[in-house]
Amino acid sequence: MFPMPLGSLSSHSLLHKEFLDHLNTIKHWVAENARTFRRFIASLNLGINIDELQIFELYREYDKVALSVFLQKSLKKGDVGVVSEAGMPGMADPGADVAAWAHKNEVAVKVISGPSSIILALSGSGLNGQQFTFHGYAPVKEPELKQFLSQIGKDINRFGYTHAFIEVPYRSDRFFQTLLSSMTANTRLCLACNLHEEDGFIQTKSIAEWSEYPIVIGKKPCIFLVGK
Repeated sequence: MFPMPLGSLSSHSLLHKEFLDHLNTIKHWVAENARTFRRFIASLNLGINIDELQIFELYREYDKVALSVFLQKSLKKGDVGVVSEAGMPGMADPGADVAAWAHKNEVAVKVISGPSSIILALSGSGLNGQQFTFHGYAPVKEPELKQFLSQIGKDINRFGYTHAFIEVPYRSDRFFQTLLSSMTANTRLCLACNLHEEDGFIQTKSIAEWSEYPIVIGKKPCIFLVGK
């Protein structure tokens, strides 16, 4: 399981010896997008022959039988690498099915360390890092979203857990405004935006404070965390 860059500054925590040593030896890959993965490999200028790489793409609706066949054949020739588009595979990204297949078939799973937007956001948020839930994407439709966030607010007051979400960038400002209108004034909200880019930031304020602080997220990728 290989991490991929979150942004232009990811190389500082990504291109370590263990990462590069394994990257140079693996010829068979499971990737979220073969084209962008090949482009990343080429950008490193490591002398890896891109044409020799065998890549199985994890589309949203991929063939699980075909994946199993690919893994079985590939493992006879060496290790298989797993990557997503950004961050750690299997965390808010495809990859869990590959790890599950490996465990079921008694194949050792090795995770190479690297950046994860979820972990970076939680670590820097100042919110409860002992008890937290990652929800992925919240409901899109307004009634379901408000009902969902209302329940989250009740859970925060009762249990004190931190709740984390992601959103597609073009809906980030809408989701942010819905959080402001749905959570109680003293609930704390963390925005972790554009991590590993020059203008990236992690900032936590109460809902009341955010309501007085005009901000436009725009299309920057963002992790949202709410808690006490």
